[in-house]
Amino acid sequence: MALKNENNKQLIKPKKTKVFLVDQHVCNFIKEEWMIDIDSFREWARQHNVHESIARKINQIEGYKIPVSTLKIICFYRQISLADFFTLVESKYGDAEDKFYYIEKKKDI
Repeated sequence: MALKNENNKQLIKPKKTKVFLVDQHVCNFIKEEWMIDIDSFREWARQHNVHESIARKINQIEGYKIPVSTLKIICFYRQISLADFFTLVESKYGDAEDKFYYIEKKKDI
C-alpha cells in the first residue's frame, strides 16, 4: 500500500530514468552549436518548425530522447543531412556506443 500524506494524496517516489549518452550528445550539440545567442525558445522553435517544448527539452542538462523525425525536421531547416549531423556530433563528442547512466526523476505513483 502506498504511503499517504495528511492531505490524503499519494507521495511522490523517485524513479530511475536511463539517459543514453548519444541522446545527451545530440541535444548538447544542438544546444551548443545551434542555440547560441537565441532570444527565445519560441523563436528558435518557429525557425526550425518544431514546438517550443521541443526546444526547451533539448536545452535540459540531460537532454531528452529526441525522435529521429524531429531531428530530421531540425536538420532540414539547418540545411544539413542526418548523416552529416551525426558526423559532426561524433567528431565533437566521440562515439557514445551504448553508454548510459541513470538519473532520478520524481514521478507520481
